Amino acid sequence: MASQALSPAVFLSASTPDPRRHPRYYATSDVSAIREAIVALATVVLPAGRLLFGGHPAVSPLIWLIAQQIGAVDRVRIYQSEFFRSAVPPESLAFPSIVWTPEIPGDRQGSLAVMREAMLADLPVRSGVFIGGMEGVEEEFALFRKQHASLPAYAIASTGAAAKIIFDRNPSVPSDPLVRRALEHDVVYDALFRGLRDVG
Repeated sequence: MASQALSPAVFLSASTPDPRRHPRYYATSDVSAIREAIVALATVVLPAGRLLFGGHPAVSPLIWLIAQQIGAVDRVRIYQSEFFRSAVPPESLAFPSIVWTPEIPGDRQGSLAVMREAMLADLPVRSGVFIGGMEGVEEEFALFRKQHASLPAYAIASTGAAAKIIFDRNPSVPSDPLVRRALEHDVVYDALFRGLRDVG
């Protein structure tokens, strides 16, 4: 158990686009695919590995459900900013490993930046997976590439939204054309994740 506790985690960045926000995210998003991909990632990673993500109201309940089912809640670490403490879903609070990062009073973006820096610096990670999302997913991808340039980063383009934008803007990430084709077209997400290096 001690070696498992120290093993690098898969970093997840994901959210469901809000139609009231920028249309470039919602216009291409596939909400069902986003949810299926999040569930599949947890199902593939958590039986033997660890998952790390910033608690999001559209993501935490899905991860909590799978982690509970397979008895792996102790293999999930989530990060939350104190800025959002009053709005955090109960599923986030239920995880035994939740890290609260300081808020910058009155500064939502600054508080999120503090959380993201801590989230990607505190623990060893082995890969990053980016699903759906909006500006936050784009920002987390950029930070992940800055802090972990040598690690695999997978934008699941078939979920649309920010993940598709990231995929299109980074034609050499990953460089393998077969993997890129899978990220763009495969929708059987458990099989997809099992085939990705340092994920499955």
